[in-house]
Amino acid sequence: MVVVEGPRDVEALRFIGFEGRIEVCSRVNVSDYDLAESLKGEASSVVLLTDFDEEGRRLNRHLTRLLEGRGVKVEVGLRRQFGRLMAALGIYVIEALDDAILK
Repeated sequence: MVVVEGPRDVEALRFIGFEGRIEVCSRVNVSDYDLAESLKGEASSVVLLTDFDEEGRRLNRHLTRLLEGRGVKVEVGLRRQFGRLMAALGIYVIEALDDAILK
């Protein structure tokens, strides 16, 4: 399972061919704590694909603490590899993936 910041990130991942389950962490009336609680019962591990800017890194650290505190493994290595690929494309936000592929 992959967790992203918003619906535009979901669209970008679908555009590049990702067919797995995606959860959005920035939903109206759903706190980060509620998200972590719901994922605790649904996933043993997740990949956090928050943006690779300062806010995205802060959110990644916050969600990692919440999820791992509930026994959900956060796949740090996959995020790191994804970040390297994005940096090679010159992009740092997930929602820009589809635009980068079109260029």
